[in-house]
Amino acid sequence: MAFEDQMRDQASEILNEEWNLRDGQVVPKTNDVAHKNGAVKLEATFLYADLAGSTQLQKSYLDTFAAKAVRMYLGGASSIIRNYGGSIKSFDGDRVMGVFVGGRMRNDAVRAAFAIHWLVQQVINPLVKDRHESNGTTNVWAATHGIGIDVGETFVARAGVRNKPGEHSHNDLIFIGRAANVAAKLSSYRDAAAGPIIITDDVHKYLDEKQKKYMKSDTQVWSSPKTESVGPHVLKLHRANYWRSPS
Repeated sequence: MAFEDQMRDQASEILNEEWNLRDGQVVPKTNDVAHKNGAVKLEATFLYADLAGSTQLQKSYLDTFAAKAVRMYLGGASSIIRNYGGSIKSFDGDRVMGVFVGGRMRNDAVRAAFAIHWLVQQVINPLVKDRHESNGTTNVWAATHGIGIDVGETFVARAGVRNKPGEHSHNDLIFIGRAANVAAKLSSYRDAAAGPIIITDDVHKYLDEKQKKYMKSDTQVWSSPKTESVGPHVLKLHRANYWRSPS
């Protein structure tokens, strides 16, 4: 059979296949979802953490340093997401996606966001500043980033090609629904004054007071909500420029 005919048959099979859908309570692993037509319906909170300005980073600094900068951010953010109960489900260039489930998934995701901002402000940037200044470097790099969080029902399926014997995986889970898409878009929004963390009202209204106020005062962490368009969605968004060391 010609390759183009194989592609037509493959697309037709996918299009006409009925999903074997089940409800889920935990974030599935890739092998938990059947490759052919398996799917899981899941209520989840999505966090995207995105290192800003990576293109300029690679233009202005040696490749060896740029790679270290990206590794510090992605490695640290991933460890923090896991520390607060999230699952790492996607790396895309210089950003990472964490998925949280359970009764405290919104609070856990926001706590992770505060800790990632702490990582940038209190760990990465001071270390890099000291290293550059000790080496006599005048062009001192400082990390900036964005974090987007949304919650909602997601449809989890598996995409890619089936493995051949002895091959590494060439397929993974995909998350379909508003929450993952919105969280990804919010992580790329930039507003230095309002801060790098943006959450939807569906996340904010379920937060504990500890995630709404500074720990040593009654001052609100989050700016007044603004209604904005995020792709096809019109949402009420809350922003914060707040960090808290991980616990």
